[in-house]
Amino acid sequence: MKNLVIVDVNRTPKKTFVVSNKHAVFVIIARFPKVKEATYRISLRGKGAHAMIIGLIMGSKNDFILHTLQEHKAPETTSDLLVKAVLLDNARFSYDGVIRVEKRAQKTDAYQRNENLLLSDSSFARSDPTLEILANDVRCTHGATIGKISEDELWYLASRGISNTMGRKLIAEGFLESAIMRISDTIAAQSIRKRLWMTL
Repeated sequence: MKNLVIVDVNRTPKKTFVVSNKHAVFVIIARFPKVKEATYRISLRGKGAHAMIIGLIMGSKNDFILHTLQEHKAPETTSDLLVKAVLLDNARFSYDGVIRVEKRAQKTDAYQRNENLLLSDSSFARSDPTLEILANDVRCTHGATIGKISEDELWYLASRGISNTMGRKLIAEGFLESAIMRISDTIAAQSIRKRLWMTL
């Protein structure tokens, strides 16, 4: 996969990325982040530029805030963001995502989605998407979900001999997998899986 950028929030908690006339993929990894906050700006400045942003968050006994800005400064640009968080113990995660479309960025197509899976009653997630649109010929949408593992899922797995702990791990892995599958570089995707799943 060309133009694949993998960002570790513990090493690079703040960064601006410029995308000009190309297809770029950004993977943001927060594996039990030691930092409290991270901010990433994806600025699409060339006509027809495209950015896919994938966020993979795992929290446990920590507070973490993620800010993203999908900034469209040129016409016919597209961005597609998916941030997924798995939260254990008393982890607290807040996501603030902004899609900003400048006046000259006509025919922009931008999407933003945040999905959160709470693995304990004491974990918490908050999602705050924002649209700032100055152009009049665009399509911008966003969505967010916060949910828990259902007892029916765990019961089904238990009926097939899978323990509660292993069942939660499998469900969490499947939850993150739908985002990882977006990465067409199979070697990079497998490396990310190993990095995340060894902690579940």
